[in-house]
Amino acid sequence: MTEPLSRRGFLKAAILAPLMPALLAACRRAEDARVVNFFNWSNYIGKDTLPEFTKRTGVAVRYDLFADEDEMFTKIRAGARGYDLIVVGDYLIPRFRSLNLIEAIPAGTLKNLANLAPRFRRPIYDPEETTVPYLWGTTGIAYNKKKIKNPPTSWRDLWDEKYKDRISMLDNVRDCISVAMQLLGIPQTTRDPEDFRKIRELLVKQKPLVKQYSSASYLNSLVAGEIDLAMTWSGDLFQTARENPDLDYVIPKEGTYMWVDCLAIMRGARHRADTLRLIDYLLEPSVAAGIANSVRYATPNLAASPEVDKALRDDPRVYPTRALMKQLQLHHVLDSEQSELWSQTWADVKVA
Repeated sequence: MTEPLSRRGFLKAAILAPLMPALLAACRRAEDARVVNFFNWSNYIGKDTLPEFTKRTGVAVRYDLFADEDEMFTKIRAGARGYDLIVVGDYLIPRFRSLNLIEAIPAGTLKNLANLAPRFRRPIYDPEETTVPYLWGTTGIAYNKKKIKNPPTSWRDLWDEKYKDRISMLDNVRDCISVAMQLLGIPQTTRDPEDFRKIRELLVKQKPLVKQYSSASYLNSLVAGEIDLAMTWSGDLFQTARENPDLDYVIPKEGTYMWVDCLAIMRGARHRADTLRLIDYLLEPSVAAGIANSVRYATPNLAASPEVDKALRDDPRVYPTRALMKQLQLHHVLDSEQSELWSQTWADVKVA
C-alpha cells in the first residue's frame, strides 16, 4: 500500500533522486510479484492453510488481521486500500456493495463453488453471489462449568444480579442490540423510536452488572476466572475449550443468531487472478475441512463434511440440530436509516 509522502519523506526523496531509477525498478518488481493481500479476523484460518497455498502455486499471501468488523468497515470506508481479499459478515455485504467497495466474483470462475451446501447458495443477504461463504457460527453464552453448577439457559441470565461484575458482553452493536430485541420481542426491522428507547433502557439496566465489553480479550478473562459468563461467538469458545475443558457453550432457549462470514474481492484488487485462485483453493473440501477443524467453526462446504473431525461434526453446539436450526435467525440487512438508529442506541448505552 502506498503511503502519501510526508514533508520529511519529500526531503528524503529529493536527497535520493539519483537513486530513483533503481528504486522504481525495485518497486515495479515488488508490484509484479505474485501475492494476495488478505484481511481477516485473527485466529480464523488453519496454520498450514496459506503456506500450503504458496507452496502449491508460488503465490505469497500477506495476511493482515482485524479484531472488530465495525472497525474494519470504518477503515475500508475511510479509504484503506491495498487489500485484495477480505472477510465480510453477511449483514455488512449489502453496505459494502452499495458503497462500491467490493466487486462481484465472475460467474463460472470458481470450479469449487458447487461444494457449498445448497442453503448457502444465493442467500438473502447476497442473492447474486457477489461473495463466497467461508465459515459460519452462532452467538451464545460461554460459562465455566466448575464455577456455575446450573448452566445458563436464557439470555436473561446475562441480566442476573448474582453475576454482577462477572459478566462479559461482546463489544458489538449488532449482537448486543439483537439480543435486547429478542428479549423484548421487537423485530429487527423496527424504525420506531419507542422501540429503541426500550432497547436502550434494557441495555443500560444491564450495564452495572457487566465487567467488560470485549470482542477480543474476554476469553482470557474467562480462563483466568475473572468472569463467569460471557456472550461469545461459538468457535471462539470451542478454540479456548481445547485448552480448558471446563468451559462450555449454550444457545439460549429464546434462540439466537447465526451468521455467515464471506470472502469478498475488494474493488480495484491488483492481484485479482491470484485472489480468485486463493478463493477456489479455500473451497477445496480438504482445505475447508482443515480450516474448520482448526478454528472450530462450522464450514458451509458440504463436500468437506466427511473430512471434518467427527466430534466437531456431531456436536450440536457447532452444527445445531434441525429443530434448533429453526430457532436461528440471520441478522436483518439494515438500510442507512436503521443502521444509524442501531449505532446511536449503542453509543448511548456505552456512554451511559
